[in-house]
Amino acid sequence: MKKTKCIIVIDVDGTIIPNVIDFEKIRAEVRELIGINHPLKPLGESLFSLKIDEDLKRRAWDLVEKAELESINRIKPEEVERNVDLLKNVLNRGIEILLVTMRSMKTVEPLLRRICLHEFLNNTITRDGFTSRYQQLKYIKETHKESKVVFIGDTDHDEESAKKADVYFIRVRSYSDLNKALQISMDLCHRD
Repeated sequence: MKKTKCIIVIDVDGTIIPNVIDFEKIRAEVRELIGINHPLKPLGESLFSLKIDEDLKRRAWDLVEKAELESINRIKPEEVERNVDLLKNVLNRGIEILLVTMRSMKTVEPLLRRICLHEFLNNTITRDGFTSRYQQLKYIKETHKESKVVFIGDTDHDEESAKKADVYFIRVRSYSDLNKALQISMDLCHRD
């Protein structure tokens, strides 16, 4: 019997690293800039879907990107060193890992360099290519038809997107739970 290949897909903010972005503050700034009363949850997907002037939308994205870039210096590499080592160990076992984020490549690249995961740059799917988490997961599932896809994330929205894309989902409550989630993922990967 042919062994099923497995792909572990992992969200970045809140899953590999702590959430260090004040999303409520950014949402408030974007609402003020655009002049709307919209929940903007999730922020990136909401911003993509708004029917507003393109210049205004670009300025809103500039606010988001500025906050994302500023957040990188608040991440302490030693706090996530264990998670980085765990991911490298999973790779050494021959299991493919893809990272998904609603950050742009412009902001995820320096983040991954800071925490010494820059070798994942070619295996990172950002908002540059897909405007929603569901689209990211759907793309992964469609391009890895022969593989079991297991997604690790930290939000209700991650879980809903995984369900909609028909991929396995494992929830972390904090980035410090990644070890347990990876163990469950690897167990799922080895199950037929």
